[in-house]
This record gives sequence, C-alpha cells and structure tokens, in this order.
Amino acid sequence: MMKGDCIDCKACFRVCPTGIDIRNGTQLDCINCTACMDACDAIMISLKKPIGLIRYASENSISENKRLTITNRVKAYSVVLLLLLSFLIYLLISRNNLDARLMRTSGQTYTSMLDGRISNLYNLKLINKTHDDITIRLKLENVPGEISLLEGKRIVVKKSDYESVQFFVKLNRATIKSWKTTLVIGLYDSSTRINTIRATFIGPEIYN
Repeated sequence: MMKGDCIDCKACFRVCPTGIDIRNGTQLDCINCTACMDACDAIMISLKKPIGLIRYASENSISENKRLTITNRVKAYSVVLLLLLSFLIYLLISRNNLDARLMRTSGQTYTSMLDGRISNLYNLKLINKTHDDITIRLKLENVPGEISLLEGKRIVVKKSDYESVQFFVKLNRATIKSWKTTLVIGLYDSSTRINTIRATFIGPEIYN
C-alpha cells in the first residue's frame, strides 16, 4: 500500500450524518460538515500516515498535485470580509441600548392651560435592547418647561421589550417665540443620559 492510499476503514462513511460515501466523490447530499475529514485524519495519524487524504481542493490542485496558494483573489476576498466584519462590530458597539421614537399625538395642535402655559401631547415608543429592565426619566434639554406623564410617575421598560408612553410638554408663553419650537428631550437612566430625541412643539401664532 502506497503512502496516502485509503485503507478502507470506512470511518468517513460511519461518521457522515447524511450516510454518503465520500470516497465516491462529492455528492449533492453532502452538508460540508467536514466530519469525514476529521475521522480520516485521526485514522491516518494513528497509523502514522500522511493526513489530508480527504480535503478541500480544486481540480487544478488535484491534477497538478499543487497545494492551495494564497492568490490575489483570496487576498481581496479576505480584505472585504474583514471590512464587513469590522463594520458589523462597529454597529454592535455603537448602537443605543434604548431605541426611542417620538411623535406628536395626531389630530391635536396645542392646549391653552388655565395658568397661561401651553401644552402639547406626545406619544413615545421605547424599545429596550438590553437584558435588564431600564427605568427612564425624561428631561427637557434646550428650553425651560415641564414634562408630565399621562399615567404613572416613572417609565419602566422591561428587558428585550417595548413600552408606549404618553406625556404632556408644558411651556410658558414667554418661552414660545414662534408657532413651531424645537424641543430636545434627554432620556436618562438614573443620572446617565442614554439617548436624545427631538420633537416639534406647536404654539399660538406670534405676531410682531
């Protein structure tokens, strides 16, 4: 028997989950699990024979008896794969733990309160992307005013879940300079700001 010849141990056939005999060549039922490669190499090592009798190889490498070489195409594919992997890691690291979508309640403009302030009603949808519950506090960042939750005194978003919240933003008339005012609202977990959202506040028309 020559070095590298199959010894007919049928180890490759026994470990194949689809029951094919790789010695008959590649077949459509093969799922590329490489169990036959590992089994063959283990037998060859125990017999102190060269390994690699079953391996990935091109037709040229078999006919010309050449090992796989690192070509420019392989290098280019490797660079592209590395860039895609780096971009995926960047997206995972830079993503917000809490996704927030804020919209003014449709069909409503503004409400004039008895104390002279102007209020707008908003709908906020929060999505928790972590495995821990998050307690959220809302705070106006760019203008003085009040945020009043429609239900409850705090917002708790369960782990890997979402929560819908309605709240009023109340501003003094002196704060409103035009019929549209941009609001910047910070979302805080304890004392840490974890996200920032923007909204448009509608008020009465200002005439000079």
